[in-house]
Amino acid sequence: MTTAAREPAVSGARSTLAAAGGGVVGASARWTVGELLADSGSTGLPWATLSVNVVGCLLVGVIATRFERGSMAWTLLVTGVLGGFTTMSAFAVELNRFADEGRTGALVVYLAVTIAGGLSALLLGEQASARRARVHE
Repeated sequence: MTTAAREPAVSGARSTLAAAGGGVVGASARWTVGELLADSGSTGLPWATLSVNVVGCLLVGVIATRFERGSMAWTLLVTGVLGGFTTMSAFAVELNRFADEGRTGALVVYLAVTIAGGLSALLLGEQASARRARVHE
């Protein structure tokens, strides 16, 4: 059962501005993480992309217990900030690079760690947020 706040669904200019403004924040944070965690070259995994995607999933898990999907808060935080922060496109390009380089082992590990890590982080975020909400009731 979700403890998400009930807010009316939003649409129109306000929701577009919320998503866009949040996207600026998220994309800027994503860029910063990429600069701080420069990928370890052709021998390592793309740590920046892996990190932002797993952290993004954790935060979606937290937000999912707090705000209704389609609310202004959801639009700003999930669609905007976390949509700009996480990066499916970089993940796909990196998988393709591993395939092009014949690095099947790295491809499989990266794929598995990203999916398992993201799902685990999402569930952990939901559980931690729901537990915190119950403690404060």
